[in-house]
Amino acid sequence: METFVNWSSSGRVLGAVVLVGFALALLGVWIGWLGGRPWQSPTTVVAAPLGLGVLLVAAAGWLLLSDLGGRTALRVPVATLAGALAFGGFAWGVVLDTLVTSTGVRPTLVVLNFVGAGGALGVVVGLFTAKQAACIRSLRNARNEYRGLFDGIGDTVLVHDTRGQILAANEGAVEHFGYDADTLRRRSIDDLEGEASFNGRYVAGNGRIVYETVHEPADREAVPVEVNARPVRYHGVPAILSVARDISERRASERELERTRDQLRALNRVLRHDIRNDMQIVLGLAELLDEHVDEAGRDSLDTIVTTGEHVVELTRSSRELARTVAGETELPLEPVSLSEAIHAELDRRQEAFADATLTIEGEIPDVTVQANDLLASVFRNLLNNAVQHSDRDEPSVTVSADLLRGDPRVRVRVADDGPGIPPELDGNVFGKGEKGLDSTGTGLGLYLVESLVDHYGGDVWIEPNEPRGTVVVIELPVVDDEA
Repeated sequence: METFVNWSSSGRVLGAVVLVGFALALLGVWIGWLGGRPWQSPTTVVAAPLGLGVLLVAAAGWLLLSDLGGRTALRVPVATLAGALAFGGFAWGVVLDTLVTSTGVRPTLVVLNFVGAGGALGVVVGLFTAKQAACIRSLRNARNEYRGLFDGIGDTVLVHDTRGQILAANEGAVEHFGYDADTLRRRSIDDLEGEASFNGRYVAGNGRIVYETVHEPADREAVPVEVNARPVRYHGVPAILSVARDISERRASERELERTRDQLRALNRVLRHDIRNDMQIVLGLAELLDEHVDEAGRDSLDTIVTTGEHVVELTRSSRELARTVAGETELPLEPVSLSEAIHAELDRRQEAFADATLTIEGEIPDVTVQANDLLASVFRNLLNNAVQHSDRDEPSVTVSADLLRGDPRVRVRVADDGPGIPPELDGNVFGKGEKGLDSTGTGLGLYLVESLVDHYGGDVWIEPNEPRGTVVVIELPVVDDEA
């Protein structure tokens, strides 16, 4: 590139030097033959060399300021010299005898004027051809650049008319279909797309259509593709620009993901069923042992019962978490009474945690919120978390709720008097699997809470309680009963 730039600059400079040198030489001869005072000449016939000199200097300046290539720039002095020599030779060989005999003009001045006229014509022709050559080269470079971009696209690019006849194809299309470019241009887009053309997913907008189909190459099996098509003009007529991307890997990944999801669902069901059944047996045996255990073994039996109930609780949380991450289509939203959900879960948690004090501060607003049957799981996990993370023998948990002014949302606060959030978990307490080092929780409770609240269109965050403990704050959208 640097060599090309230097050659271009040198060519322009050389061309300008030749033009100026020719102008000076011509004017020198002209002035000498007119006795050193050309401006005193009474005849206009001697003015051609002067005009050519001015034109040559102007052409030299334009040449220096132009962006012409080196060889193109040299066309101007070459055409100038050729025109001057041609006209000068014509004057010397044909016109000179007749003109000198009839007018008495000196022969040298006659030749100089013809040289001036021919040189002026040569300058004009040289400038025109140089500029034309530069434009042609610029257009050729632009065409090559766009062709390089067209062929350099990794996807399959086709241009076809409104009847489907292919007009142009890039190298990616040639490689993709296994046909050469000429063969592709003799085919229709309908010949290349398989029978599944109208079974794909379609998206239309902004003047384009995106759909999924299959291509049928000449040398291999059908390939699933995603096609992005939009109307364009090609050689002045309406056409369709079609860009197709091979989605074989994406389809394979989707199938593998669905297969893995089905396996995980089946595994989750089996594990929950087997664990729940085994723990029911453990809890049943523990209940039978209640009358046979003395005071020394009472604590151990209570631990067995508490742990068994916690494992059963874990199976319920895992089921609800699986429903949450499976997809929104499995979790339709509906109006749910906030007061009923909180009171019902609070009563159930109070039975499970006899040593804890679970209370409601004030009144729970009698409103319905946008949720579903898993809203109970949100409060169950928050209450479980508050009690299980407490370092007190008799934990205390308070639930309160208020409607926000000017905003159709309700804010629920679940406050405990435990040790608070450990510094290492601050800001990441809702992370999947996060739990304190001494926690008896599963690490899924708050993750499930955040997932469900986010699905409901709400927000959840943590605040410190005074004088100690933690407050979990939940905001949920309120549903207009009249709607």
